[in-house]
Amino acid sequence: MVMRAIFAYGNSTLRIALRLAVIALASLCVMSVAAQEDQDFSTMSGVDANEEGKRLYRAKDYDAALPYLQLASEWGFKDAQFRLGQIYFKGLGATERNPLRGLAWLGTAASKPTSPQMEKGFQSSLEKVSEEHRAAVDRTVAAYAKLYGSGAAAVTCRMQRPLGSNLSQLACDYDKSYSYTKPAKSAWEEHESSAFAL
Repeated sequence: MVMRAIFAYGNSTLRIALRLAVIALASLCVMSVAAQEDQDFSTMSGVDANEEGKRLYRAKDYDAALPYLQLASEWGFKDAQFRLGQIYFKGLGATERNPLRGLAWLGTAASKPTSPQMEKGFQSSLEKVSEEHRAAVDRTVAAYAKLYGSGAAAVTCRMQRPLGSNLSQLACDYDKSYSYTKPAKSAWEEHESSAFAL
């Protein structure tokens, strides 16, 4: 049938039809990419955002990981908070370095209960901050921890010893019934004026 149409209408019509098909296919591809870039994260669960953010962070695709880690951090996932803090504190990828914002997330991840690695990572980063900026860091960490810390959002953490072990590990539970609502004003917007450079 297609062959009959080609012979009936000639090569010029076929070329026009092929061009239109290529244009239509290209348009679909562009729309698909645009849809991915404009993904609505409001319907994504914290667990999914955390997993995707972790995967992209480990692949060193920090720019792609950022929105997933941001969402998972706001849901209360400590590992996402720690990774997000690293991105801001060090300025990884195309993200502009923002020590205060980085420390706010690192400090939230390090707030009790937490793992020794997160606590050590926060303390190590905090040592790079001058005394004059410590009060701003403390205020910002407290504000973030109040909104996004363990028990404040969908994730509640505790230290526990696995059976047969003397070492405590961080164990976190995810509340599936939790419904995240983005606050009208984020913790960062409240403390942005205190930002500083290292």
